[in-house]
Amino acid sequence: MKTPLFWATRPAHQNASWQQQLTALGETVALPLLEIIPVSSDEAMQAVKSLVLDLDQFQHVLFVSQNAVKHGFDWFDQYWPQLPVGIQFYAVGSKTAQVVRSHHADVIECGEAMNSEALLALPSLQQVAQEKVLICRGQGGRPTLAEVLELRGAKVSYCELYQRALPNQAKAQCAALPLDRQHIIPLFSGETLQNLILALPSNMNKDDTALIVPAQRVADIAQQAGFKHVTVAANASQDAMLAATHQCLTHSRTL
Repeated sequence: MKTPLFWATRPAHQNASWQQQLTALGETVALPLLEIIPVSSDEAMQAVKSLVLDLDQFQHVLFVSQNAVKHGFDWFDQYWPQLPVGIQFYAVGSKTAQVVRSHHADVIECGEAMNSEALLALPSLQQVAQEKVLICRGQGGRPTLAEVLELRGAKVSYCELYQRALPNQAKAQCAALPLDRQHIIPLFSGETLQNLILALPSNMNKDDTALIVPAQRVADIAQQAGFKHVTVAANASQDAMLAATHQCLTHSRTL
């Protein structure tokens, strides 16, 4: 059996604690495959500013990630030293909810699944006809939340706060990795998987590569891209991803 090498692929500002957890399983390499870049074009910034200035017009504000909270409140704090009353905040995942609470805002979080579908199952998002909903996210996220809420009669706006990119050094880092190892790669999102596909050297054997992903839809994309060894975690939390990585390591003895 080849010696496993675990990749820590989270954005650089989130990667250190994750790599530390992975180290309990074996040798790791820090290789961020996702960079979070605040929107900077005049058009994108004006779109965000207009929505933030109208924040008091929304009944529901949804955060899809910790990055959405961070960049959202960077804007909110500029124009709303005190948050408007009458807004219900929501978060996908317990860590995202913690970040919202750190800004002294009450928040409803979805269940263990930590995805759009779990958020849409919340009782307070069932009867939303004519209510205004703001979804804070990065550019080009999944459309599921808006589509379903609009079917329920809500008036939905996207506040697109950041863009995701492949870090400049990622391809060179991947190319420098040893080929005689078993590569075990936890990926926290579909975007990170797409960046892995872009960065992976053509001479790296996918049969020696095992992926851990947070949802079946991401696993389907991985398998379509030719990855045979894919483990699906319960959700995208670090604890769930670590448990699935441990499970993958156990099964990977047969790789």
